[in-house]
Amino acid sequence: MLPYTKTVLPNGVRLILVPMEGVNSVATSVMVGVGSRYETSAINGISHFLEHMVFKGTEKYPTTDDVNTIERAGGLQNAYTDIDITNYHNKVLSEDWHLALDINKELAVNPRLPEEWVNKERNVILEEMKRYEDEPANKVEEIYHGLLYPDTKLGMRIIGEEASLKSVDANELRRYHTRWYAPERIVVMLAGKLSEHSKEITEQAEAWFGSLPAKKTGDIDVVTPHQAKPQLAVVTKRDAAQAHLIVGLRAFARDSEDRFAWGLFNLIMGVSFTSRLFKEIREKRGLCYHVRSGSSAYHDVGSWDIYAGVATDKVTEATKAIIEELSKAKAGGVTEDELSVARKRLKTMLAFRSEDPEFWTEWYGRTELFGMKLMTLEDYIKKIDAVSVTHINALITKYFKTESLNMSLVWSKPRDEQLLTLLSL
Repeated sequence: MLPYTKTVLPNGVRLILVPMEGVNSVATSVMVGVGSRYETSAINGISHFLEHMVFKGTEKYPTTDDVNTIERAGGLQNAYTDIDITNYHNKVLSEDWHLALDINKELAVNPRLPEEWVNKERNVILEEMKRYEDEPANKVEEIYHGLLYPDTKLGMRIIGEEASLKSVDANELRRYHTRWYAPERIVVMLAGKLSEHSKEITEQAEAWFGSLPAKKTGDIDVVTPHQAKPQLAVVTKRDAAQAHLIVGLRAFARDSEDRFAWGLFNLIMGVSFTSRLFKEIREKRGLCYHVRSGSSAYHDVGSWDIYAGVATDKVTEATKAIIEELSKAKAGGVTEDELSVARKRLKTMLAFRSEDPEFWTEWYGRTELFGMKLMTLEDYIKKIDAVSVTHINALITKYFKTESLNMSLVWSKPRDEQLLTLLSL
């Protein structure tokens, strides 16, 4: 028996319920398949702007105070915008699921978008943009992403540009909402203590979302990367007290079968105290406080990267050390012991996370929204158990290529072309 139920409404809205034993909370979420890669350069940032604006009032909850009713009921309320998803999510005691889902629904479906709030909220976002500019660890990720996907919608900033934000008015926000917040792009998720409410939840979701008019919205511009040699992007911040760098490689799209073995390899290389990068870059060489690795995958492309924050005069040494670790992995692969430890760590992490209803709204919601096959945790673990050292080592050979290397850097100095010569495997 599947640990979830899925209902597809006639207009295309999908409803997924994940009942959980032993919890007294419910996580609710309305996910919409739209984000910055659905924008144009003229309105870049509008998805995020819209996510902000819906909290200024809806048809049923006309003021910000009304929208914040969820917090007065003791619940947790939030939303986020990403490259290809906007998510409105709440977490409440199980008895308050109706209120939580009602507010999710109103934010996604019935925002008022009052003209008088547009300029005020635009100023808030411009201040948010300045904060990001003052945070080198965030800035280096942003320029790395732009380096990978230049001149594409995928490569645009989620928060947008100052000029594009200033061009957006209430009418533009309404047009964008009408076009992209369509039933075929909506996934409604509830997880937690649902058993006694499942029938009522399904009926209510059908009543609230089933009447939305079905329509086609279009799709993304597919990205096909063409990279023949390593690339370097540098931003100089004269007041930066530390250098922030990312070194990475192009990898795979989000639905690739390679993701299971690569998830274990990523743990081996750059997640927590037992990882190769932590032991070599921080513990042995003392070059940084924080170093980690991780993947970013989309419908059509993906990458794997390593981040570190180091002293400005240690950038060359740190870059060499990272490249050396990549070269070691390419030459010698991973060991059976490393794989065994990584497999146990991943299973433990999943066990911890799966005790939280919000984990399941993200797990199944994103998978459904992105058009991938829903996979139970048990099926995922079977995939992890099937990974071998030979499989991981073959993937290292497949993706560790000099011409696929990219580096971004935020520091207090000008661009140093010598860094580009270090990018070789």
